[in-house]
Amino acid sequence: MAKAAIYCEEAKRLYVVEGFSLDAIVGMMGKKVSRKTLYNWKIQGEWDAKRKEYLNQTKDLYAELIEIARLMIKEAKANPTSKNVMAAFRAASMLLPKDGTRIIEEETSQEERKGLTAEAIAQIEKEVGLL
Repeated sequence: MAKAAIYCEEAKRLYVVEGFSLDAIVGMMGKKVSRKTLYNWKIQGEWDAKRKEYLNQTKDLYAELIEIARLMIKEAKANPTSKNVMAAFRAASMLLPKDGTRIIEEETSQEERKGLTAEAIAQIEKEVGLL
């Protein structure tokens, strides 16, 4: 019984948080759990509703991070002290996943991305030590 509980929790995490399909989960678990069992767990545990709730929470948190970064960048543009520029850089870096992919580009238009001047970018690079 404990074995089933362990597999159920791991399958739930893979489905709800990681977004894998049931077929993918069967393959990942080395066929220790059948697709039918996963389907039953999914229905009984309301995994689809939990996945939707998780995605909405993640989206809300990400939207807040974007808003913080935008506010910090606006403040750095209006008052470009080293403290404000570093705060803007740190806020913007929160939007970068660990592999360095730029997430914010999907969320902003070309016009919004033109906000930083060459001077501000040079200041950020200087503060970060890239120059």
